[in-house]
Amino acid sequence: MHLAQLLSDLLLSLWRGTMDHTLPDHVSTWPWAIFSDTETWETHGEAVSNAAQHLPGSFDRKPRNPAEKINSGYKTWEYQVYIFGLGPALLFDILPRPYWLNYCRLVRGFQLINQHSISREDARTAQALFTQWELEFEMLYYQRRAERLHFIRPCVHQVSHLVREAVKKGPPICYSQWTMERTIGNLGQEIRQPSNPYANLSREGVRRCQVNALKAMMPDLSPDKPPFPTTAIDLGDGYILLHKRDSRPMVPREPGAEAIFQYLGHRCRNFKIRRWAHVRLPNGQIARTAWRETERPPEKVRPARHVKIVIEGETRVAEVLYFTRLPVEAGIDDDDNQIWVWKDVAVISMFSLPDNDLLELSCHTVSSCRLEDDDIRVIDIKSILGVVGMVPHKPTLPSGVTEDRYFMVERPGLDIATF
Repeated sequence: MHLAQLLSDLLLSLWRGTMDHTLPDHVSTWPWAIFSDTETWETHGEAVSNAAQHLPGSFDRKPRNPAEKINSGYKTWEYQVYIFGLGPALLFDILPRPYWLNYCRLVRGFQLINQHSISREDARTAQALFTQWELEFEMLYYQRRAERLHFIRPCVHQVSHLVREAVKKGPPICYSQWTMERTIGNLGQEIRQPSNPYANLSREGVRRCQVNALKAMMPDLSPDKPPFPTTAIDLGDGYILLHKRDSRPMVPREPGAEAIFQYLGHRCRNFKIRRWAHVRLPNGQIARTAWRETERPPEKVRPARHVKIVIEGETRVAEVLYFTRLPVEAGIDDDDNQIWVWKDVAVISMFSLPDNDLLELSCHTVSSCRLEDDDIRVIDIKSILGVVGMVPHKPTLPSGVTEDRYFMVERPGLDIATF
């Protein structure tokens, strides 16, 4: 089974008080059994369901209410997004602090090791977090008590080997069980002889290898199909501008008009633009816009307008209002005529930097920001790194302030932000 699912099952069994136990041990003596009360568990399940509504469609299957569906085929991907994405923020000030801190170390290490590209520094950090998590887990839960020995499942020890295996074999996300399951599923769909399935499956596997070998030797046998409609505009470096767009040009309007004029840096304000709704990013995600998403009821939208960007070397989070193309002066030609080029930009509303105290306390697993509606900027589309989920919450920060904020959730497997 997937390691994420095994770890999730272990933690939830402990927090719900459903782990097997024998006297003199009893659930009433477990300070971590926060969900042993049915009402608290159902409230938490509803919070997970509500938070999942704010995750982009590029996150694939969103986690269902665990209080209702945990025993109804809860998928490994749902566990991974729930426990290793939403969990740290949703359990802040619910799970007792020592247990929450221990849990955050596991989550951060898992996020680092799940990237497709792992730096040497990330590997060192993940190894330190996993080692500390395993030792603390034994001290906090197992406590060297014989009747709790079964708390230490094999998956607890397996975590400490993840980084060493990544050094030998590469990022775990590239050779995890997902790939094997997809291959088995594809081959299973090709079985056409139920009376003799294994021989048929073997033959289909050989045929697939032969076809792949021919395509590798003669690429012309498999011509590339245009991946995007003719109305799309290739911006280069993997960025694709996609419809919808305004049918007619319009003079820039607020919000965003003043930011556009400041970005262009000239006094001419009588030009017109067309707003674009979507941009495909190099990582395969599609960033959308508030312009189009706010036209639909919130419960029918998986918002993809929140993006991770880089401004002057600093990682930030923003909400995209719309994309557009601006005419920009590019010099003078040999005949002293002005040269104009298109500048592809996004008009965005900024989020604040994450609360640093909470960020450090949570081992960088809870990035809690404020939406600053009055901070509207224009940036190059190629400053966008990826689409993220921004989930509303109202935490009591380490400073003692309680206010409405948003916490960031990134898609498992993609490179994660470093604030």
